[in-house]
Amino acid sequence: MERPFSNLDHAGGDSTHCPRCGQKGRSVSSLTIESLVHATVRAELRSLEGFHFCATATCDVAYFHPASDDIVPCAKVGKTIFQKSTDSERLVCYCFQHTVATIQREIRTAGSSRIAVDIKTKCTQGLDHCERTNPQGSCCFGNVQRVIREATGNNQTPQSHQGGCCCH
Repeated sequence: MERPFSNLDHAGGDSTHCPRCGQKGRSVSSLTIESLVHATVRAELRSLEGFHFCATATCDVAYFHPASDDIVPCAKVGKTIFQKSTDSERLVCYCFQHTVATIQREIRTAGSSRIAVDIKTKCTQGLDHCERTNPQGSCCFGNVQRVIREATGNNQTPQSHQGGCCCH
């Protein structure tokens, strides 16, 4: 397990910033780490609590722990991370297996996408498991909206899709 940085080395000057790229990380639950980080790596971590997710596309860090200096590289996470890949077949919605390519195809074929509505419906039914399935440790809905906007060439979020999270 990598521990190359002391607290003095954090590029952001703050313990919530990724020690490699300096961007602010988002806190994730121990359930996210337990569910997505390879078992051999988890066994080397000092704790599963207190990790942050680095969403910077060009950074090879998936998770970092400010107090212990543990770093989990993207290669040690059991799924491709949406923010860190450009592959159109990457998942954007991990709970319901929607890919970027699926959304793009639906928009090319039908002119719009119903995937956001499908996700919201399933989330209101309690079928989502974002903390356990999404490497960012939280709802994908903002990412889904962004993919839809990019695929339609529309920088505006449709009124029916507003809101960054659809989870209960």
